[in-house]
Amino acid sequence: MKTILRLAVLALAGTAALALAGNALATQKLSVSQTTTSLTIKVSQTASDPQPAKITVYIPSGYTVNTTQATGTTIGSTKGTVLARDAGNISLPLAGDVIVQSPAAHVADRCSPGNNQAVWLLDLQVAGQKAQIPVYVNPTTGAAQALGAFRLDICLGPDDVPAGTPGRSPNGAHLLDATFTVQNVFTVATGQAVWKAITTPYTPSIGAPNPGGTVETRAIVSEGTVTIAGKVTSKARRLLRLTGSVTQAGAAIAGTQVSILVDGKARFRARTNTTGKYSVVLRKTGKKRTTTIFQARVSAGERDVTTTGCASPTPGVPGGCVSATASAFTAVSSKIKIRL
Repeated sequence: MKTILRLAVLALAGTAALALAGNALATQKLSVSQTTTSLTIKVSQTASDPQPAKITVYIPSGYTVNTTQATGTTIGSTKGTVLARDAGNISLPLAGDVIVQSPAAHVADRCSPGNNQAVWLLDLQVAGQKAQIPVYVNPTTGAAQALGAFRLDICLGPDDVPAGTPGRSPNGAHLLDATFTVQNVFTVATGQAVWKAITTPYTPSIGAPNPGGTVETRAIVSEGTVTIAGKVTSKARRLLRLTGSVTQAGAAIAGTQVSILVDGKARFRARTNTTGKYSVVLRKTGKKRTTTIFQARVSAGERDVTTTGCASPTPGVPGGCVSATASAFTAVSSKIKIRL
C-alpha cells in the first residue's frame, strides 16, 4: 500500500457551526425517507400536543402508487410509540404489519367514506392489545392537486375522553410517533420533492375535532452532494490542502462530518462550517513520491429546515406551517488524483 498522508495539525476549517439549520425543532414533525424500493413516512409530536383526529399526508407529484396488490397482502410494517393514559401515562411501543384491505369493506368509514382507491390496514399490537387503523389512499382532486398527486388519510380516536366512550383510542393511547414503511409500492420521484401533512387535532377532553388547531408539517426529500478538490500548498514541505462543500437541494449543510478516503479507505475527518465548506491540510510522509487517490464521503442526518421549508405555508391552514425537515442522505464525491 502507498505511504499514506499524515494529518498535519496546521489548518482545519469547518469547526465553527454545529447547530442545525433552521428554527429549533417544532413539536409536530413529518419525516420521509426513501430508497428505490421502499418508502418510510414518520409523524411525531410531543405529549403536550393534542391527539390528532385526522392526518392527511400529501404525496408529491412525480410519485406513482401501486394499489394493485391482492387483499390480504402484507406490503410493509409500522412501529411507533404511544403514551398510555390508562396505564399512568407510561410510554408504550406499538408495532405491526401493513396489510392490503378491500376498499369495499370501508365505504361506510367516517374517516374517508365512499369508494377509496385503496385501503391499507395498520395491524398493530399495543401492550398486548390489538389496534387496527386504516390508511385510505386516493388521488387528489380539485384544489388539493396543488398539494400533491395522492393523499393518505388516517384517523385516530380521542385519548382523553372517559373510558368506554365509543371510538376512544385503546388504553387512552396518545400518539407520540409512528413510522410507516412500505415496500415496492411507491415509484419515487427524482430531484427535490416536498411532502406535506395537514393535521387536525381533537379539542381537549371533548373528543371532537378542532379545525381551528389544524397545522401543516413538511418533509423535503432530496439527494445531497459532497465535493472535493486538492491543491499542493508546499512542494518542499509536501503539504496538501483538501477542500470541498456539502449541499442538499442547493443549500449549504453546516456542521456535517466528512470522511476523507485515501486510496479507498477512510483516513481523516473534517467538519463543514456555516457555509457548508470544509478544509483539511495533510502532510506526506516518507521519501518516495506517489500518486494518491482522494475522495470525500458524507452521511448527513435529517435536519430541521423550518425557516426555509415553511416560508410559503399552504393557504387556509389556521395554525400555519409549524415544521419542515430535510431528509437524511449519503453522498460520495468524485475521485481526484494527487502526486506528492
